[in-house]
Amino acid sequence: MQTKKLTIDRSSAIPLYKQIKEILIQELREVAGEKGRPFSTEQELVERFRVSRAPIRQALKELANEGYVYRERAKGTFPVQEMPVHPLGLELGGLVPFLREQGIDCHSNILGVERVFPPEHLCSSLRISPEEMVLRVSRLILLKENPLGWTQTYLHVSDDFHPSKKELEEVESVFVLLQRDQGTYIARGDHQIYAFAATSEDAEKLGIAVGDPVLVMETKLYTRNDQVIGWRRAVHIADEYKLAFTVNR
Repeated sequence: MQTKKLTIDRSSAIPLYKQIKEILIQELREVAGEKGRPFSTEQELVERFRVSRAPIRQALKELANEGYVYRERAKGTFPVQEMPVHPLGLELGGLVPFLREQGIDCHSNILGVERVFPPEHLCSSLRISPEEMVLRVSRLILLKENPLGWTQTYLHVSDDFHPSKKELEEVESVFVLLQRDQGTYIARGDHQIYAFAATSEDAEKLGIAVGDPVLVMETKLYTRNDQVIGWRRAVHIADEYKLAFTVNR
């Protein structure tokens, strides 16, 4: 008996291409390891999901970029033999839920949520004046009750958006509340990752010594219409956090 194929939810706020991509990832995992099996063509997917080619092409492009499929000229698109084991599809703000799904004891505490004047370097990035206040959310991520990392997220949003600590801890991502309450969707983040020496503030939050090695990830946040809406600095204890990713030709 053939399993009923999943389909998209047109009433959802999640973009069509992203829904299609997640459905295809799930189906790819079910057939992982099968050799020589061509993937569905663009036209087959257009007919299946009843959408234009644009979301199909975006979904296939991301699947290829993230190592789920590969393309051969004049032959088609094929699944890889082994599914990616790293969290390439990890969403912004989704680290804690992802680790929990892997059976890891992880949670986060909100250290602060307040309106502040933006740091100088943010004014040019966000195209705002130093007098315009932004929302800052500080969060400590704990792994088995021990600090793993801490983040500071700055958002240039309306003054009536001011979630409480309780709300933020319940949803574990300010982006979820921003979409729910303001209709603002964070579509992507551009990352810069580098090694650094822990500052006094980093050391205090993470329980390490000043100058200890840390892994810093700075992220510029964009809305669906490609407008910069915020910036985040995430600091991780170097020997507790590892990045893994695939680069495709």
